Amino acid sequence: MTKTFTYYAGAAGMALALASMASPALAQDATPAAPQADAPSADLGADGGAPIIVTGSRIERPDLTASSPVSVISADTMKTVNTVTVEQILQVNPQFASGLGASSNNPGDGSATVDLRGLGSKRTLVLLNGKRLPVYDASGSVDVNQVPTALIKNVQVLTGGASAVYGSDAISGVVNFVLDDKFTGLKLDAGTQVTGYGDGAMYNANLVGGIKLGDRGHLVVAGNYSKREGVKYASRSFANRTLCSDDLTQMCGSSNTTPTAFDIPGAGRQQIQADGTLSSNVAGYNFNPINYAQTPMERYGGMALWNYEVSDHVEMYGWGSYQHVKTVQTLAPTATAGFRFNISQDNPYLTDSERTAFFDQAANPDLRINADGTSAIGIRRRITEIGGRIENHSSTTWQVLNGFRGDFFNTGFKFDTSFQYAQVHKHTLLQNDLSYNALSEALDAVSDGSGGVMCRSATARAAGCVPINLFAYNGINRQALSYVAQNATQDNRTSQLVVEGSLSGDLKFLQSPFASAPAALSVGVDYRRETADTRVSGNYASGDLIYYGQGFDIPNKSYDVKEIYGEFKMPLVQDKPWIQALDIEAGYRYSHYSTSGGVSAFKVGGDYAPVEGLKFRANFQRSVRAPNLYELYLPRTAATGSLQSDPCAGAGVTGSTATMCLAQGVTQNELARGLVPQPTAGQINIFTGGNTALKPEKSNTITVGMVLEPRRIRGLSLTVDYYDIKISNAIVYNSPTTVLDQCFGSNNPANAYCQMIHRNPLDGSLSGDTTVGVDTLYDNVAVMRTRGLDFGLNYHRGSLSGFHYSFGFAGTYVFKNFQQIDGVTYECAGKFGAQCDMPTPKWKHVATFAFGIKNVDLTTRWRLIGGVKEDEYTDIQKSHIPAYHYFDETANIRVNDKFTFSFGVLNMFNTKPPIVGDTSGATSVQGSTYSTVYDVMGRTLFARITADF
Repeated sequence: MTKTFTYYAGAAGMALALASMASPALAQDATPAAPQADAPSADLGADGGAPIIVTGSRIERPDLTASSPVSVISADTMKTVNTVTVEQILQVNPQFASGLGASSNNPGDGSATVDLRGLGSKRTLVLLNGKRLPVYDASGSVDVNQVPTALIKNVQVLTGGASAVYGSDAISGVVNFVLDDKFTGLKLDAGTQVTGYGDGAMYNANLVGGIKLGDRGHLVVAGNYSKREGVKYASRSFANRTLCSDDLTQMCGSSNTTPTAFDIPGAGRQQIQADGTLSSNVAGYNFNPINYAQTPMERYGGMALWNYEVSDHVEMYGWGSYQHVKTVQTLAPTATAGFRFNISQDNPYLTDSERTAFFDQAANPDLRINADGTSAIGIRRRITEIGGRIENHSSTTWQVLNGFRGDFFNTGFKFDTSFQYAQVHKHTLLQNDLSYNALSEALDAVSDGSGGVMCRSATARAAGCVPINLFAYNGINRQALSYVAQNATQDNRTSQLVVEGSLSGDLKFLQSPFASAPAALSVGVDYRRETADTRVSGNYASGDLIYYGQGFDIPNKSYDVKEIYGEFKMPLVQDKPWIQALDIEAGYRYSHYSTSGGVSAFKVGGDYAPVEGLKFRANFQRSVRAPNLYELYLPRTAATGSLQSDPCAGAGVTGSTATMCLAQGVTQNELARGLVPQPTAGQINIFTGGNTALKPEKSNTITVGMVLEPRRIRGLSLTVDYYDIKISNAIVYNSPTTVLDQCFGSNNPANAYCQMIHRNPLDGSLSGDTTVGVDTLYDNVAVMRTRGLDFGLNYHRGSLSGFHYSFGFAGTYVFKNFQQIDGVTYECAGKFGAQCDMPTPKWKHVATFAFGIKNVDLTTRWRLIGGVKEDEYTDIQKSHIPAYHYFDETANIRVNDKFTFSFGVLNMFNTKPPIVGDTSGATSVQGSTYSTVYDVMGRTLFARITADF
């Protein structure tokens, strides 16, 4: 890695494309009332246009700049790295943590989300042209797959709380996608890419047309198509085995394996052998090869934007959009998952060894023999004959907005009123699971009296029951599988209605005697209604499916919010010695939620420029986030979660820990003989669910920073900003690690956390049927806090018509990033593992060096992900992940005014991801690594063409 860095540090640069990643940046004129960035004075912008106006508020005045830091990512930047979906470029920005995306197979739901500061995607407000985008389901997150990349002019990122200006959910910041609604002409943009392994191809094409409507209006229409091919971990040698995190050499596959393994009370886990005997040496199932490292996706859609001056003082504007996205995820084949089944002694499929092990109470008094003579046995059989579980996610989003803006009766104030409605329908087909009831019937086999075998129940036989043999070493009859295998469906429909109106303008009667401009004010009212409707198929609702668990109908839940807000800015001093500008600002918003009542958000801040080119800024924001419909109304649902180590598992459990385990139902024999198994593949059963008593989250954000643009060094801008975000009453799931830690740390079996632990009565473990697991329900139980420093540097000289060069840099250093529950602090800055989950490096940056001569630009990008170490709840072989460096190269050739070609290589040195194994206890581990953080696809080559007609 050192040699790579040395080579690149001394390499001749490459050209202007990604310098706009560093704040401040230049872009074309931005949409009013959206967060916008600082505007350095220079003759060359990232978009080649005029400097943008700094607002970061709803007050539109060039002399009143934002006290909140904002950065801009230009459309040219996104094309330079062949961005097919917008989360690709946003997650590279050091201010973002990894959300769901192309590498999110398990966990994942086909969506693509953005997560500022690592505080969760539901705490990042996502806007389109300054207007709120709809969430994709009741969880409260926005699927940015719905954003039409063909029309993006730039992406503006405001970091830190912003609820006083933009409303609920803006806890960690705002991401605003600014669309080009004034494009004129016809443009085709298309690209493709493929990895160095010859797989993972992506294709996308966009067609945009725009015309003027006389002298008063404009119409832009765009269409888009994208396709992403899937890649499985089987094709990556570093990730095609399910590795033990303890040594990274042994295979730690799932205990749901083939041939069948049995959980036998008093005897532990036993697996059938080729000769019909049982062995405690259980060979785990390797589930990595069948999982996607890159999930397939297909997307198509279109959008129309319009504006028309209906009079000299009033303009009508709006848009309509439609996007259809289909993604596929493939998980390991379904299994019986350790569920308990009552086995009859006369079952003709039983081997002699199995019959003895299941029914000989003289040899094993801990066997659970029922009143009818059956024996309760946990069965773990991976149904490889049926293929993997396939999840097909199909999402359709449409949105319509229309509004009027203009001068308010010649008062000097401007008005903006709009109405918008959006709807998202997400259909999910869950394939290839098992019905517990059907499997119970098929397992209860008896002789038919003619040398054959049949299901015992006549009712089941009438329904087509075919006996199934899970007691043999060999495979399963396909006809038997057809009776027990089932699919399920889930349909989520969400809608969003927003009506808003605002007035903004100068307060000419209020002016400082030391300033040449008056104060400015913006006031407004908003009404928003969010609805969600979830419907699942009957077999899914019944809880009969073993692996997909239980889905729930959440019919027609909704809430509405009524808001009123005001924002005030005032220049105190302008153009005086050592006070080139001194401004103050304040804002307040009152919101009343039908679900949780009234809540207030506010801000105070200001900026000071002693001389031209140097500005200091500071801001305090109180922000809020009301609980979303998912957090409020999700029923208690069985699922799977991550846990590295169970205190009751294995040998040597004594003292107070043993006392706690016995109180939870583990037997003395199981403790003495070490029969309680550790979580297999780092997974256990959990229960998730909502809470109608939830209260809104509240956060305090402090930002203090500096902007330097020295007049004597044209083209140079430098920013440094300190941020501190603290969320009280944070709504979180208690992780399984937290629940067990809080329970066993109390040494009190009656502790509330101990009541959240439900053990398997067969072996004392935390896996088995849907009565077993750890409660992790939503609650206002956490304090979350993150603080750090953002750095931005941007230097560019020259013009596109001649020689030009640039250097861009954006970096973030995280001092703290922790979650506190019941007084216990879990610090995750610079850590990863069972408690912190995905890596949270203290340092991340993106640096670019670029140069060009006339129509040829060359760019080098250096992405650094800082080193991390395991958290205190993790003890694995890979205790430290070093810093990772990725280098990307791009060539951009403007053939003439009509055609531009781009070629590039991402991850040029084919840097492979760190291998941490699959049993670290971290939920986000896939393919033995953190695939959403580190590159699992390897070196990738791309080409693009843009044609303007």
